[in-house]
Amino acid sequence: MSTPADYYQTLGVARDASDEEIKKAFRTLARQLHPDVNPDNPAAADEFRVVAEAYEVLSDQETRALYDRYGHAGVSGAGGGGGGGGGFGNLDDILGMFFGGDGFGRRGPRGPMQGADASAAVTLTLRDAAKGVQREIAVEVVVHCDRCAGSGAEPPTRPVPCATCGGAGEVRQVSNTPLGQIVRQLPCPACRGRGSTVEQPCADCRGRGKRPEQRTVSVGIPAGVDTGQRVRVVGQGHAGDPGAPAGDLYVAIQIDPDPSIERAGLDLHVLVDLTVTQAMLGATVHVPCLEGMETIVLQSGTQPEETRTLRGKGMPVIGHESRRGDLLVTFAVHVPRKLEPTARRLVEELDKAIPADAYKTENGFFNRMRRGFTGG
Repeated sequence: MSTPADYYQTLGVARDASDEEIKKAFRTLARQLHPDVNPDNPAAADEFRVVAEAYEVLSDQETRALYDRYGHAGVSGAGGGGGGGGGFGNLDDILGMFFGGDGFGRRGPRGPMQGADASAAVTLTLRDAAKGVQREIAVEVVVHCDRCAGSGAEPPTRPVPCATCGGAGEVRQVSNTPLGQIVRQLPCPACRGRGSTVEQPCADCRGRGKRPEQRTVSVGIPAGVDTGQRVRVVGQGHAGDPGAPAGDLYVAIQIDPDPSIERAGLDLHVLVDLTVTQAMLGATVHVPCLEGMETIVLQSGTQPEETRTLRGKGMPVIGHESRRGDLLVTFAVHVPRKLEPTARRLVEELDKAIPADAYKTENGFFNRMRRGFTGG
C-alpha cells in the first residue's frame, strides 16, 4: 500500500498557510487538472481527486487540526486517505464555490452531467454598445463525437453497464471517523459516475465521446452594455453527457475608449474648448454625441468649467432602450499666453470698459483674466 501524499505538499503550501492561501492554491490546481481540461491525460482525474481531497481536509479548521495532530489517521473518513481507501465526497459543492453552478458541469441526482460553460470576448466601440449589435464570434468548444454519437464506443458496439456500480453511477462508502461512522454516496470511480463503461473505444475520440471543434456563434449584444459585463448564450457551451444539455457561452464585453466621449455609467461626458472671445460674446458650437454632432448655442458670459446637460442623450438602460442617461458638456475656456501690442492695448481698453459689477464673483473667470493681463 502506497503512503498517502502529504496534503500540504499536494497543494504546494506551507503548513502555516492561511485559509486564503489554501483556497487560492486549490483553485489554481483545480483549473489545471480538471478532467474536462485534460481529455488526453487519463491520469489527470486521479491527480485532480487527490488535490480535491487535500482541500476538503485543509479548508475545514476541525479536520485540519486533526490532520496536523494525527496525520491521515485522524481524517480517514473526512475526505482524505490518498491510496488508503478514503475518498472525496463533496467535489461538486467545493467546485461550485469557486467556479459557479455545480463545478465545471451540472449533474442531477444519478443523471447525466450538463456540459461546462465556455467563454469568449468581444470588443465594441462606444456607439456599438449604445445601439446594440449582432456579432459573429469564433469559439472552441467540446462537442459530441460524430462517429460514436457521444457514446465513446466504436460502432456498432455500445457502452455496457458498469460492473462496479451496477449502472447506478454511484457507490456507497462507509468511513469511521473520530465523530462516528459516516456513510456517503460517491460517484463511482470506475465509470466516473456515468453508470456505464466502454469495452471497445471509438477510433475517432478514443472512448471520450467528445472532440474539440471551432465554431462561429452569432451573439446578440443588447444596447447599453459596459466593459466587464457578460452576455449569456444558452446552449452554446461545451457538450454534456449523452442526454444532457450543453453548457452556456459567456461573452465578456470590452468597450474601446472613445477619443471624444467619456462614459460614466449611463451618463456621457464631453469637453468642449472655447476661446476667451467665444466665452465672452457667445458662440454656436458642435458637440460630439452618440448620434453624430449636437449643436449648442451659447449665450455671452460662459464660465470656465460650466456644464450644459443634454437630457436623454446618454447610454440606454439594458432592456429599456427608451430610458437613457444624460450627455454632460463641460466648457474649457482657453486664455492666450501671449498678446501682441495691438491686442494687449485692445484688451486693456476692454478691461476699462467693463464695469466691475459685470463680474459674477471676486474669484470669477473675468476677474482672474483681468488680474492676469494687468498684473494686479
